[in-house]
Amino acid sequence: MEKAQIQILEADFKDEAHRAAIPYLLNEYAKDLLGFRKELDDTVLRNLVPGLEAFSSAMVLLAKADETYVGMAICFLGFSSFHARGLLNIHDFLVLKEFRNRGIGKELLKKIESIAKRLNCCKVTLEVQEYNAPARRLYHSFGFIDSFLDKEAGNQMFLTKTYH
Repeated sequence: MEKAQIQILEADFKDEAHRAAIPYLLNEYAKDLLGFRKELDDTVLRNLVPGLEAFSSAMVLLAKADETYVGMAICFLGFSSFHARGLLNIHDFLVLKEFRNRGIGKELLKKIESIAKRLNCCKVTLEVQEYNAPARRLYHSFGFIDSFLDKEAGNQMFLTKTYH
């Protein structure tokens, strides 16, 4: 069996194949995600691409193995006030279960790093589930570390307040 040809593409919201791949991949990720493990609501799936399209700092990368979309990173450009420069936040990062351990996640991260460098970002940020050891190993292999401003103050924590 030949190794699949991997491509990492910046999503074009006008491309119908990309518009279909984004909600499909995010829904597959949600069903597999520790702590979520269910499908997304139809309303979310319907509004996802138009919402991303309207959000000017959104950037979606799609991973394609041969002709199949198998991974995705949804990122947002932000700003670091302490560095007075842009930052790139990886909000969602996924590779479909049956395509893991083939280097696709590494290729997505390489593309994210190249974009961050091209945009002169001071850092790339992300959140990861504590018990998602494979993802944490991947991120650590790329130089991601637990985040802190001062070791004496401890690690930074990610907090959430949800509105319905």
